[in-house]
This record gives sequence, structure tokens and C-alpha cells, in this order.
Amino acid sequence: MEATKGTKNMSDNEHRAQMAAEEADRLFHSGWNCAESVFQAVHHQLRSDEPPVHLVTALGGGLGCKRTCGAVSGAVVALGLAFGRKSPDDEAKKIASGKAHDLCQAFREEFHSLDCWELTADFADEQERKRGCTKYVKRATVLACDLITQPKV
Repeated sequence: MEATKGTKNMSDNEHRAQMAAEEADRLFHSGWNCAESVFQAVHHQLRSDEPPVHLVTALGGGLGCKRTCGAVSGAVVALGLAFGRKSPDDEAKKIASGKAHDLCQAFREEFHSLDCWELTADFADEQERKRGCTKYVKRATVLACDLITQPKV
């Protein structure tokens, strides 16, 4: 019975992550930047209050200077919703940092970089960049959701 329950929960988690990725895609194509889109989509999976999206606005476009991918930055901030600490607790810091490391490592393994300038180097114009970055927005969202549903270890 437990195995069935675990399989069902995994399926539910995968479905929720996919729903979040689709929401991030919609947000990204409706005027929000990459970081804002990922953060809001993950926030909506975890909480019912209004997401403090203003906190991640400046992270879009690779921190505004084509450095660390905004989708990754938004996803790392979203991890704080589940793993962030509210007091100087070393164990909580270790868990949150480990989740951020895992997200960055998985993203880098798949796309070979965390840097906006590298990820977008082949895009000819803004329209092509928006289309191309969609895969980064969706994948960063799924990675964050997956890491949030994994047990804290």
C-alpha cells in the first residue's frame, strides 16, 4: 500500500511541477521577466498569498547584465520559500545551500552554462531570445518544484 501511495504522490508532484512550468511560460510571455515568472509560478504551488515578485525583478536578464541566468536566480529564490531560514540556523542554511547547489548543477548539466550571455548568445533578436529562453524558464521551474518536494536531508 505504501508503494502505491508513494507512486501516486510522485505523479502528483510531477503534475504540479508541470503545471508550474506552464504557468511560468504564460507569465513569461505576458510581460514578466524570467526570474519573476519562475518565482511566481513556484510561489503559487506553495502558497496562496500574493508573491513578493518585486524582490526578484532586478534578477531578470542575468542580473540585468547577462550574468547568472534569471530563470535560475528566480528558482533559487523560490527555494527559499521552502528552505529559507528565519534565524541564523546553520543546519537550515546547509539544507538551503545544498538545494541551490543541486538546482544549479542540474541546470548546468542540461544546458552547459548558468550564464545568460552564453545561453542566449545564438539568439538573433529579442523575439528569438524570448522563444529560446522559454525552455530555461520552464526547466528552472520544474527543477525548483522537484527539489522542494524532495525530503530535507
